[in-house]
Amino acid sequence: MARKPMKKKEKLYSIVERLRAHPKQSSRNKQSYNFSDPTALRALRIHRHLRALEQEILNDGNKRRIGIKLDTKSEQIVLTIANDEIHCSRVAYLSEKEFSLLRKNRKVANVLRKCPAWKDVA
Repeated sequence: MARKPMKKKEKLYSIVERLRAHPKQSSRNKQSYNFSDPTALRALRIHRHLRALEQEILNDGNKRRIGIKLDTKSEQIVLTIANDEIHCSRVAYLSEKEFSLLRKNRKVANVLRKCPAWKDVA
């Protein structure tokens, strides 16, 4: 029986999930993915972006403020990480699927739950 072909978005996020499932893989193991495919390259960029956001969220909590809001126009989740020590902020626009992948890390989910607008987004 033939398998039903995956939609492009489903394929993209299934690759991201596999990359995030094994974050400590060496580059040799990542060679199993065909990164000449534009979908796989996009998945790798999303994986790296989410990993960088995780690191920034989990950094020293006293010097940063995290805000979450839902942008009704674009239907994206806006994640703002402000660092009071060096007076800068990072703004990330995430799809619902990317936000759910970010929350799969328990430590990140615990930090995000403390945000005032958590209930509006979750």
